[in-house]
Amino acid sequence: MKNSKILQIGLFVSVISILAYCKPADPVPETVVQREDTMSIAQVRLFHDNPIPSRIRVTDAGREGTFTLDEADMSSPDNMGTVLVTTKGHRYKRTYSGSANAYWFGVDVADTDIGPELQAAVTAVSDLTIPDGTYTQTTPVHLKSNIAIRANPGKVTIKLPKSYISLVNPDDPKIPLSDILIDGLSWIVSSQEKGTYGTIYLDGPSITNLTIQNCTGNDAAAKDSTNWLTVKIQANRTGSNIVVRNNTVQAKRMACEIFNHDNYNVYAGRNITVSSNNFSNCRFGISLSGPLEQITVSSNYIKNCSLFGIEIAGAARNVSITNNKFEGVFDKFLTGSNDGSGPDQNGGTIVGGMVVSGNGTVGTVTGGVQFFNGGAIQFTKNNFSMTGMLELAHSTAGGLFNENVIESAANKAIICDNSPNNTFTNNTISNKTSPGNQATLMAYGSKATNNVLMNNKLIQGSGGKPYDAVLGGSVKASMNYDESGNLLP
Repeated sequence: MKNSKILQIGLFVSVISILAYCKPADPVPETVVQREDTMSIAQVRLFHDNPIPSRIRVTDAGREGTFTLDEADMSSPDNMGTVLVTTKGHRYKRTYSGSANAYWFGVDVADTDIGPELQAAVTAVSDLTIPDGTYTQTTPVHLKSNIAIRANPGKVTIKLPKSYISLVNPDDPKIPLSDILIDGLSWIVSSQEKGTYGTIYLDGPSITNLTIQNCTGNDAAAKDSTNWLTVKIQANRTGSNIVVRNNTVQAKRMACEIFNHDNYNVYAGRNITVSSNNFSNCRFGISLSGPLEQITVSSNYIKNCSLFGIEIAGAARNVSITNNKFEGVFDKFLTGSNDGSGPDQNGGTIVGGMVVSGNGTVGTVTGGVQFFNGGAIQFTKNNFSMTGMLELAHSTAGGLFNENVIESAANKAIICDNSPNNTFTNNTISNKTSPGNQATLMAYGSKATNNVLMNNKLIQGSGGKPYDAVLGGSVKASMNYDESGNLLP
């Protein structure tokens, strides 16, 4: 063999040997050791050592806790509160019981917008508590099912300087919402932008088991006229087991609006309770509208609502309005208003009749009571002192009015406007302060027949009659007496 050939072979072997010698060693496999290391959140995120501890105790003030390695999880995002991700992609998850703390996720009084951090918290947990303090929110938070958001009532205030919405449904209206609790939060809205929504705005998904309680709201400084709570039941959706209780709210438009206008003749909203709330300085205090059933409106305090205090609009079944108090200035402080054209139309007649009992006024209220769709109403033990009258009309017929005190400054305390077959017994009915009395009770119109007036105290103003029937109406009166106890003819 020639020397040149031998030299080439030698060089080749040398190169191979050198390359083999320079080959990187195989990486040392990462191992997990059963120990607990102590670190800050920043140190956890930068951690890249080997071996890997099975647990880490975080030391950041207010965010302390134990995080356990989840070797199977390769995708959960780092939300700071319940998941921390190292530079090598290892996920450590907080071990805790009870309600999660929103501060873990970065919800901080110093933040100019807690929306993204609050969203991360709502997405991550099923029970969340916001620590005491005053916060600023400009980005709405989308709710999910199975979430409780809590605060110490009166201790947590969320300011909304730019947005009207704090809590809203998912972007996709096909995603239903269920088992939601909002408890103890307070909001102050001062947005000067044009808005059409409200602080809690649920429009689109089916909703089951929603409770909003112990909250407050005030939008007096806001530019637009918006609601505090809006629940809209869209077409082909349902709303059930909705509870709104023990909230104190001032709203420029409506404090509480729950409505079903898009499901034609379908009772898509059911089992709705609005109770023990204090609603004031609104256009509407409470408005429940459309085909709804099993409605309870109880023990609310309603003050100074320029249009309606409590409104039940349109078709409804099993309606109970009990033990509510009204104060101040209204158009109608209590109304059943018909927003349809009859029982065959969406928003028609009340079915079965309302139960209206134990309600009262604080002092003399400006405004009156009106039932256009009361059905065979049971109107008992109410005590109203008002400037307006009790007006029965349209789809209100066959009602029982018993043991009420109705004091009116109008020329008629009660009018049955084409409303027949109502029975009035054991009531005190007065319009003594009216400067021009026509009648304490009047049956008006050809359909206002067979109204019975028996064993009532009728206290009339100057002039007029204690009762009357005109334009074809009729009243069957017996055993009624005047202010002095004298039997009336």
